[in-house]
Amino acid sequence: MNEVRNVLIGFEFNRDFSQISYYDRKADEPVVLPTKVGTNLYRFPTAIGRKPDKDEWHFGFEAEYFGKTMGGIYLSDIYDRAMREKPDDEPLKEGELPKAWQLLAFFFRESLCLTGLRDIASGVSKIMVTTEKLDVILVENLRKALAAVGFSANQYSLQDYMESFYYYTYSQRPDFWTRNIALFTFDKGYVTYHEMREQKNLRPSPVAVWTSHPLKLPEDLAARDDAFLEYAAKHMKEDVYSGVLVTGDGFDTDWPEKTIRFLGRGKRRVFYGDNLFVKGACYAALEIAEKKAMKGRIYMSPDLLKTDVGMDMLVDGNPMFVPLLKAGKNWFEESGLCEIILDGKEDLTFVLAPMDGSSRKLVRMELPGLPTRPARTTRLRIEIYCDSPEGCRIHAEDLGFGGFFEATHKKWTKRILFPKQATS
Repeated sequence: MNEVRNVLIGFEFNRDFSQISYYDRKADEPVVLPTKVGTNLYRFPTAIGRKPDKDEWHFGFEAEYFGKTMGGIYLSDIYDRAMREKPDDEPLKEGELPKAWQLLAFFFRESLCLTGLRDIASGVSKIMVTTEKLDVILVENLRKALAAVGFSANQYSLQDYMESFYYYTYSQRPDFWTRNIALFTFDKGYVTYHEMREQKNLRPSPVAVWTSHPLKLPEDLAARDDAFLEYAAKHMKEDVYSGVLVTGDGFDTDWPEKTIRFLGRGKRRVFYGDNLFVKGACYAALEIAEKKAMKGRIYMSPDLLKTDVGMDMLVDGNPMFVPLLKAGKNWFEESGLCEIILDGKEDLTFVLAPMDGSSRKLVRMELPGLPTRPARTTRLRIEIYCDSPEGCRIHAEDLGFGGFFEATHKKWTKRILFPKQATS
């Protein structure tokens, strides 16, 4: 790796394996880092381990060696732990294993040493972590782990595989994405079809991914080829696809002869490989950090925040809507913080403005126990963040008013559900 500053990283965090890519500015494309220089081995186990009686953690293949072979501790379930264990800062009891977010921090810190950077946090401009699916607990653990490594909130981002698919696709030559894109993912004996569609008649153009039910493939190779072909032909129309991607364990180009001929019909460009998502994450890091190629499109992720949340305020004497959460980003990326001065009110009113153009909704937040003061002499700090795709949480704190009225630091909390909107 020849970059030492402003490095853009893609990190695929999979239940079974992980891999890392960086953006090579000379080649103008992501490069996947080998686990050992001079080899073609790019994926490493999503696991950490340590030697017996040693408090030194290792990742991947070293974790297998020290943890399993030498009889130490070997943890190959750190993904599952991060999916189910809510993060906290409670001190560890004697003999207790580190918490899920702490295990993740060990894993990220050690595996990122593959980059060769002496100081990971200062050398990386943006790291995008991609995984199969993001939920509330996993997001919280990933955030806490990446912060423990030393990344600030604006240095890292999270996305699922389908969003990485989106960034990978639109970072290719235009002739690859002129029409729909098909993606086949293989995993544990199943194949799943995904289709990316763009509504080019709208601005910005919404891009969405539709996913079919997976198909269990037969063990016999000839029967597997026939089943794969039938599955592909069922979902694909020959005249509307400009590109096809195939990725995942269980696929190689030796057995699906009939299906490969079908996929390549009509001059469709077909790509095979196991680094689609990690490269897509790296392209996403490039797009977010340096704003290169995605203008004019919006990815309609299932995690997309589809409602502006804000307040009607007087700003310099002029009434205006001030958004605190902005639609168009993933829910786990959005938060807002502001300070306001109450003008004779004893409550707060928040405005929910759906991005589909439907009617605004007003939500009142009561402030019981708020000290009685003259108008415009109460200052509040408002913090708002999404805690799930369905809603957000608001915290308000009394800051008083300078030397005139002492702050009580009394706090109020309210959870708001977003309005239901039509799916795209």
